[in-house]
Amino acid sequence: MDRRHFLKAGMGGAAAGVAATMLPQQLMAGDAPAGMAGGVYYTADNPGRWSKKVGSHIPRLEKVAGADGSVTIKVMTKHGQHGYKHYIVKHQLLDANYGFLAETMFDPDKDEAESEYQLPAGYKGKVYAVSLCNKHDLWLDGIEV
Repeated sequence: MDRRHFLKAGMGGAAAGVAATMLPQQLMAGDAPAGMAGGVYYTADNPGRWSKKVGSHIPRLEKVAGADGSVTIKVMTKHGQHGYKHYIVKHQLLDANYGFLAETMFDPDKDEAESEYQLPAGYKGKVYAVSLCNKHDLWLDGIEV
């Protein structure tokens, strides 16, 4: 790799790192900039440049109540895993304030993009799932618990 390409790659990585560290802080503070949906992350209502990818990239959440009062959230992304060429990298589960709860990383040669999370006892409110595609970015959806 020549020096020019090395510098471009390094600058792009640095910018992505800054954005990745700032985004959760802005979301948790409740002052997310207008227009983030459809730009920084995508939703069914705001798919941005990926409007034809909603069905295969949006995470689907299902709430399963246990007999003991526990709640499990199942997350599925209806996206084929095509090895490292095109796949869902991971799911993350976030609380109502976009705080991190848990995540599942996927092996694109073995795993379907499905995960399960048991919520903390007594949890009430919204939870969000994030689905990250290696080609079509970050997708977000939520469900009320």
